[in-house]
Amino acid sequence: MQNIRPFDWSDEDYGALIGIHNAIFPDEPDLPELLKHRDNARDQNYMLERVVLEVDGKPVGSCSFGESSWTPVPGKFWIYVQVHPDHQRRGYGKAIYDHVVGVLSDKKPTIFDSWTREDKADAVSFLTQRDYEQVMRGQNSRLTLADFDPSKFADIVERVKESGVRIVPLTELKESDHDWRKKLWELDWVLSLDVPEIDEPKKREFEVYCRQTFDKPTFFPEAFFVALDGDDYVGVSMLELNLADPTKLQTDLTGVIRSHRRKGIATALKVHALTKARGTEAEYLETDNEEKNPMYSLNVKLGFKPIAGWLHMRKTMGAAAGGAPPAEEAS
Repeated sequence: MQNIRPFDWSDEDYGALIGIHNAIFPDEPDLPELLKHRDNARDQNYMLERVVLEVDGKPVGSCSFGESSWTPVPGKFWIYVQVHPDHQRRGYGKAIYDHVVGVLSDKKPTIFDSWTREDKADAVSFLTQRDYEQVMRGQNSRLTLADFDPSKFADIVERVKESGVRIVPLTELKESDHDWRKKLWELDWVLSLDVPEIDEPKKREFEVYCRQTFDKPTFFPEAFFVALDGDDYVGVSMLELNLADPTKLQTDLTGVIRSHRRKGIATALKVHALTKARGTEAEYLETDNEEKNPMYSLNVKLGFKPIAGWLHMRKTMGAAAGGAPPAEEAS
């Protein structure tokens, strides 16, 4: 018997949700405690709901849906459906999707956003059959850390040093600048304006930024580097732990403010971060970039190889907001 019910935010439901995700993406595993942290750290002013589809009392599918706190647009909602591989092609995805669309109908939606990985042909087909179109592609890439040779970039690192720009680890910076959190928050916003997005971004509240950056279980301060020009914060590169797969590390954000680009600072930042990564037990570093973002080209020069990317899909029922300008250098 099939039943769709609200997500109850219990440990059991978090475990079921992550179990479905990990069955679909065994190469991108997650943990219940990480999802719970992301839920608790988000901007609570924006809608987040979930439903679970059960068959004979067993969760086999789910749908998370809500409003984007990062690029809010009136009438825009995101919908993310997942069905366990053992239960696909039985109409469960359609059932849960139709249910959520019905729940959202009273809110008069004009835009539905969703995502899927490009190698999941059934998921891509599911969305395109419902009039979703690709609006952005994120290129994932992976670096085998043992293959990275920092000496190849020594001249760039030295040139940046000679220019007076210092690359400082956060563990050192926080000891010398009591206002480091606020300065990094402001830097994050400036850099975020150059991260490719379909809609205009909204600055995170300081408390939300801190929860999502410094309080997350994957925070890796030893691999968090800041570029300083005098006392000015002009760039950053940070890595994250991957608690679900310790063989990997993840890149969070790398960026340099516009006045300091084309000077090798982003390369120097990444070399420092990658050198730190090579000293860990991880074997790989993974990252993602919008496919036309110049930062992807830099990653390729550093030795990253492309792997399956993610597609941002959109269904427009009414007038949509204009997009943000393309990025020059972001992470």
